[in-house]
Amino acid sequence: MRRRLVLDGGTLVKLVRRCRERWRDCSVDRIVYGRSKQLVYINVNGVPVKLIVYFDGRLRAYSGRAPGIALAVKRIAERVLGLDRGG
Repeated sequence: MRRRLVLDGGTLVKLVRRCRERWRDCSVDRIVYGRSKQLVYINVNGVPVKLIVYFDGRLRAYSGRAPGIALAVKRIAERVLGLDRGG
């Protein structure tokens, strides 16, 4: 059986540390758990980003104002969780 993919305390600290290496102002506003996913609301330089971590290993990131920041946060989260496919 595969382990549930989730951002716990250690990986959340790694995610924020990596984001702060790239952007100076980065913080996690709140974390919400659902039945099959974890919603992480991140504020990057005043831009809200919603990161969705599904327990089966999928990731999504949304930002209405800056889709480029959402994509970068998603890639950082993939690297932190060990989901990067290489390349």
